[in-house]
Amino acid sequence: MASSPPDFSDSGLMNYALRMVIPMRREFGRSLDVQHFLHDLAYAKEVLDEARTSQNPKLREHADYLNGRMFGPRTASAPAPSVSQRITDRAGAAVAADKTPAEKPGTLSAEEEAKQLMLAKYRSGLR
Repeated sequence: MASSPPDFSDSGLMNYALRMVIPMRREFGRSLDVQHFLHDLAYAKEVLDEARTSQNPKLREHADYLNGRMFGPRTASAPAPSVSQRITDRAGAAVAADKTPAEKPGTLSAEEEAKQLMLAKYRSGLR
């Protein structure tokens, strides 16, 4: 399933892409096709990844801005949680939801709590 391109009604995106044309040609010898850049997310990601390795601070700044606007703040700045962290978070939430008020974490021994976490992982399903 192909992802749809973001809304490019903001002329700032085209402005920043146009500002990248000359520095990309000078530093990397790459001819940046702005129309293709604005409508093909795979091409845009490739160009932005290359521009973010530049020695030119302005080019890196433009690439970071466009990356944030085109791909969203989540992919631009936040690291993805690891698989084990997501499983642990889900298991912990499932155990907390299954416990009665008398079974809060402070009342269980460490061994019983570990067993409850392990069982919650299988009750909630691994996804």
